[in-house]
Amino acid sequence: MAYIKVVGEDEADGKLFEIYDEIQRNRGRVSNILRVQSLNPKALRAHLDLYMATVFGKGGLSRREAELLAVVVSAANGDQYCLTHHSEGLDRHARDPEWVKAVAKDPAKAKLNEREAALVHFALGLTQHPGKGRKEAVAALKARGFIDEQVLQATEIVAYFNFANRLSLGLGADLEPDGERDYHY
Repeated sequence: MAYIKVVGEDEADGKLFEIYDEIQRNRGRVSNILRVQSLNPKALRAHLDLYMATVFGKGGLSRREAELLAVVVSAANGDQYCLTHHSEGLDRHARDPEWVKAVAKDPAKAKLNEREAALVHFALGLTQHPGKGRKEAVAALKARGFIDEQVLQATEIVAYFNFANRLSLGLGADLEPDGERDYHY
């Protein structure tokens, strides 16, 4: 149960109704991480736009890489809500549930290719020590072949999930039951 009032789909009107209707048409259902922002439809709209522009953006990262970043950041922040959702997303692209569990538990011990290891190192550094060594961290990604657009997208995804994790943790977004997390993307 969220820590604040949440407006459900059956109570929504005006702008919130329009946003919920769009989400249901595009994704099949409204997730709890979005419902916790129901009292501020303008911010909810911006949240949706930011999510689509970062995770599904044209920066050059694969969906697997984007979901990997989501899982690593969410695990580092202790956000079970986003960790569960994006572990499921990562598994859709990796098709290896044991590997996904290993990444979520301890990415340093998971079998990562060089590119994935670089992204994980970058994500953990930016999440855990955001003011330390950023110039060097970007240079390390570029030394491994990442282009500027990919570095930008990785940074945006890491920043987005730090934002989303704080919404989830700060407002008590409950994890939906197993059968209610089948969103369309």
